Amino acid sequence: MRYILKAVPLIFVSCLATSLAAPAFAQDASILAGAMGVRENDQNSFAVQVGYSQRLGNYTAVSAEYVNEGHPDFHHRDGLSPQFWLHTLVPEKGWSFGAGIGPYFYFDTTPGRGTQAYRNDHGWGAIASASVKYHFASNLYGELRASRIKGLSGHDSDLLVVGVGYELGSTSRAARTENAAAGDNTILLLRSRSIVNSLNSEQSSGYAIEYRRTIHENLELSAMALNEGKVGTLDRKGLVTQAWLMRPLTERTILELGAGAYTMRDKTDRNDAAQDDTTHVAPIVSVGVRYRFNPTLRAELTWSRVITNYHRDSDLFLLGVGTSF
Repeated sequence: MRYILKAVPLIFVSCLATSLAAPAFAQDASILAGAMGVRENDQNSFAVQVGYSQRLGNYTAVSAEYVNEGHPDFHHRDGLSPQFWLHTLVPEKGWSFGAGIGPYFYFDTTPGRGTQAYRNDHGWGAIASASVKYHFASNLYGELRASRIKGLSGHDSDLLVVGVGYELGSTSRAARTENAAAGDNTILLLRSRSIVNSLNSEQSSGYAIEYRRTIHENLELSAMALNEGKVGTLDRKGLVTQAWLMRPLTERTILELGAGAYTMRDKTDRNDAAQDDTTHVAPIVSVGVRYRFNPTLRAELTWSRVITNYHRDSDLFLLGVGTSF
């Protein structure tokens, strides 16, 4: 049951299904950066938030947020959060104000116990936010946001971030089907960079080959053979299967949100080179961008979080090209 709960972050991706498939109101993406503080020990660090939101009406919206809470002593914590927002009427140009609240699922790298160098702790919390935006005459806006994160089994933190956002425009049906149409097949060759979620953030380089099948212009399925490369005694490889929700950003660019399972071979003890590899199945969540050069050539960039139950979480970056047919 404990392991199943760690898969709950996959809800983060599926909660956007309605907004991706039927954007009746405006959608926007934002990136914010600033500072965070931990109240318990009066420590400070950096903070970064990346978000995607969908207005539900004139005064309500939902968002999906990635939050990085920096590196205070003994904690490297980040997390995923859907939030529900109440906001003032959004003008064509001028100020708007909003307040949001939602659950927060976090990943926290902390010092280990005994011979263990570190631990990957997962847990639930809540996040509450207040936002001030200034909307320019174009689709661009500036934003100042303050957030409070309450960790149910971890520390509490306060964030103050500032940045920019952009309201996503609509794209023609012809452009959407050129980017991805039902029945399309895509094969991609990718280079990978894996960053272990440890206190030292060890890295490795690898490679992958991925097959994708477009079910609908907003939905794809994928299967990927992946070799993450070697970090110390660990040499993880396996098969990744995901479902992807897609939303056009421009005439040639698609935003992708994926979730699925990573079936892998790996060691559970990073200190024992003689230990045999064993099979594990871990949840994986992903965000990607695809670019269409011409009717057949595609480029792909994705970030994925691998969520394990044996303290071997990692961030996986993939970059490559492929062909669609």
